[in-house]
Amino acid sequence: MKKSTGQPRRLMKNQTKKSIMLLLPSLVCISILSLFPILRGIYIGFTDYKVGMPAKFNGLENYSYIFNNGYLKVAMKNTMFILLVSLIAIYLISLAVSILLNSNIPFRKLWRVLLIIPWAVPPVAKVGVWQKIFSVNNGQLNYLLTKLNLIDHNIGWVSDEKYAIFAVITIIVWGCIPFTAMSFLASMQAIPEENYEAAQLDGANAFQKFWYITFPELREISMVTVSLLFMWITTDFSSQFLLTKGGPGSATLTITVESYLQAFKYGNFGLSTAYGNIMVVVCAAFLFFYIRVLKQKEV
Repeated sequence: MKKSTGQPRRLMKNQTKKSIMLLLPSLVCISILSLFPILRGIYIGFTDYKVGMPAKFNGLENYSYIFNNGYLKVAMKNTMFILLVSLIAIYLISLAVSILLNSNIPFRKLWRVLLIIPWAVPPVAKVGVWQKIFSVNNGQLNYLLTKLNLIDHNIGWVSDEKYAIFAVITIIVWGCIPFTAMSFLASMQAIPEENYEAAQLDGANAFQKFWYITFPELREISMVTVSLLFMWITTDFSSQFLLTKGGPGSATLTITVESYLQAFKYGNFGLSTAYGNIMVVVCAAFLFFYIRVLKQKEV
């Protein structure tokens, strides 16, 4: 005799309805607090909205101005340069640090705790510390390099167009290394020790163990961390604005800083939001192709 499946199905439908009803208030709140501001921001990017004036739809005028008369080219160039150099530096340094902390070095637990400090320091305090280090007259960096006879005069690390962008990159790298290094370290510690023992019996050296055992296991965490770093670096504001405000000139001007200046210095909120919309499209396109390429490699 066949058992009736009608009652279990009805129970499942009732449970599904109850679950939806319980989640509905949260979904409404999320929609109001997240979706509405996003849609509102996209709309404002197509208006001439300024402080104290009603927003009027102006089509693509903001984007036409940005591409023809704005600072998009220099801001995009600086953003991409900061992103590329920072990503490479963060990844390589974090990889080296994680390998070191995964080895049997003295005071290993202490070093792991100290590694978290740059990540835990508030952005304003972090930039303040580096401003002191980069100071022209009494900065520790100029003092150290002078004592080592590497320079014969003080360098304006923040005020000189040749060095300012590297000062910004230094702060970004210093702040992001702890997260990336600890992520790599956690993945390394999850690798079974038997894999290394088997490689040792086969005569593998330290580099071969890393290349054929450790590095492949870091592929997934690398995908996640690089994606997060991409978004953090491209949307970073405090390190750039508090240190250089986009200067000297436009040497460190990025899309994020230019968007802020247009909104809160010149009052052009429509133009500012248009810059933000462009940045969202760029980030989304990069992450889409990046994840797609990684998935193809896995197949």
